[in-house]
Amino acid sequence: MNKFLCSLVVLMLAAVHLNAANQLTPAQKASIVTKFGTEVKYNFAHMDKLPCNWDSLYMARLPQIVDTPTDEAFLDSLKLLCATLKDGHTAVWCNTPAVRDWTLPFFTKRFGNRVFVTDVITDKMIAAGLRPGTEILEMNDMPVIEYGEKNVIPYFPSSTPQWSQSAAFFGGQLTNGPADKSVKVKFRNAPDSIFTLNVERDMNWQYNPYNKRVISHKKLPGNIGYIKIPSFQQGLFDHEKFIEVFDSLENVSSLVIDIRDNGGGNSTYGDFILRLICPDTIPALEWSSPKYIPVMKAWGKTVEPYIEKGNPLIPFSAQHAEIPKFEIPVVLLVNSNTFSASEDFAATFRAAKRGKIIGTPTGGSTGQPIMIDLGYGYMARICARDEWLPDGTEFIGVGIIPDVVVEESESFFSGKDNVLEEALKLLK
Repeated sequence: MNKFLCSLVVLMLAAVHLNAANQLTPAQKASIVTKFGTEVKYNFAHMDKLPCNWDSLYMARLPQIVDTPTDEAFLDSLKLLCATLKDGHTAVWCNTPAVRDWTLPFFTKRFGNRVFVTDVITDKMIAAGLRPGTEILEMNDMPVIEYGEKNVIPYFPSSTPQWSQSAAFFGGQLTNGPADKSVKVKFRNAPDSIFTLNVERDMNWQYNPYNKRVISHKKLPGNIGYIKIPSFQQGLFDHEKFIEVFDSLENVSSLVIDIRDNGGGNSTYGDFILRLICPDTIPALEWSSPKYIPVMKAWGKTVEPYIEKGNPLIPFSAQHAEIPKFEIPVVLLVNSNTFSASEDFAATFRAAKRGKIIGTPTGGSTGQPIMIDLGYGYMARICARDEWLPDGTEFIGVGIIPDVVVEESESFFSGKDNVLEEALKLLK
């Protein structure tokens, strides 16, 4: 299953805005909404979890959405309708905005009720005083958390509260918007240096934050190995690099695997790692997808969804005599930005009972979305697959709940990783 586009679409396209011109006719708007509503009806994997009748909901909202005064307002209304599905793999956007959207030239992350810069993309912003660890206090004269809750979260496709509260402030999502509009931002550098900038979006990136999302490793005190896997996206995850890192930690007595902030990608990459670190057969997740047989509807019969048990994963050590079983203790680190394919990894890790999971509940969204052309430049993706653990435990809409819950702290910027420290305590 290939889902490497999911995280990129969520982070870069979920907040698209058109210009104020009303280029769509009412009939075109109605066509877009009804096509989206129909495609959801027949393809959405979690229809049974909706608290109301979908046909009634979108038809009730149709007049209001069609009557929006601008294309921008229309798209926002369509996003609000999509958000009622409460699914992180289901979203709508427009591919042909009159004004190109882009993020401000820095990325962010939320810790508790504070938001900090994690990556600075241009020298201009570095010269202005931004660096990893710079705190964002306000955006357009609004406290930053309030700004996100008002301008980002309501339009953000999300399966769980923890993912809304985390991912909406992560990467470029918080600051994404019309490229021709600047944003007034108040910053603070420790201990008390406060400054305000009018920051332009339409800047060329000199540094690509995604290039930093590569596998890294180190040896920690107590002969504990540590591997950070920031992405399972094609082009960012490297099999050969992982094997090189894995072999370099051959003699460690225990291992920490860190998939915090891993927004997913291709699930087969996670399966590859599991086959390396698990000594025994790995149970596969089970899944279902909607099924529609027209003649059954004519006969008034209910059609049950298609259900399939995945094929168990066989460890490499069981297939190759020269590969020894990997039996040392393993701990997995997760957070609320652990999402999609990385959540598949966490779920299968738990199903295999391979070790303890430490951090905060994961994003609670995976599955297989399909792409739908709604017409007139508008697109949707709709999650068409539900998944659960082999014992029947549901994690979509819930998240993988860690064995040990530990909140991340902004002390990370000063070199103190309290989640990793908890893992080391456990392993020692």
